[in-house]
Amino acid sequence: MVLLYILLIVYILAINFYAFLLVKSLKEKERAEQIARLEQQNNPYPLQSSAQVSSQNQSYYPAYSSQSNEKPLDKTLGKLLITGALGGAIAIYVCMFLYKYKRSELLLMVVMPLLAILNIYFWVLLFKSGFHFFILR
Repeated sequence: MVLLYILLIVYILAINFYAFLLVKSLKEKERAEQIARLEQQNNPYPLQSSAQVSSQNQSYYPAYSSQSNEKPLDKTLGKLLITGALGGAIAIYVCMFLYKYKRSELLLMVVMPLLAILNIYFWVLLFKSGFHFFILR
C-alpha cells in the first residue's frame, strides 16, 4: 500500500514538473518566433519569402493552388489542456502568470483552475480511500 502512495506522489511531482517545462519551452519558442519576425522586418535585403515562392508555384501548378484560409488548430493549446487534465493544471496555471504566457486565452484561464480543483479532488480521494476503489475484490 505504501508503494502505491509513493507512486502517486512521484506521478504528481513528475506531471507538474513536465507542465512547468512545457510552459517554459512554449514561451521560449514564442519569444524566438517574435525575434525572428522582428529580424525579418528589419532586414533591408530579404530573401524571397515562402509566400512569394508559393505564389510562384501556384502559377506553375494550378492544381495545388487551392489553399484554405482556415486557422490551423493550435497544438500548444491541446498540449496544455491534456497535461492539465492528467494532473498538471496547477503548475500550468502558476507558470502562465510567471512567464506571462497566453493569459489572454479565456479557455485556459477558465479551464485550468477547474482542472486544478478536479485534480486536487481526485488526489485527496485516492489518498483517503487508500486506492480501494481501484482494487477489484
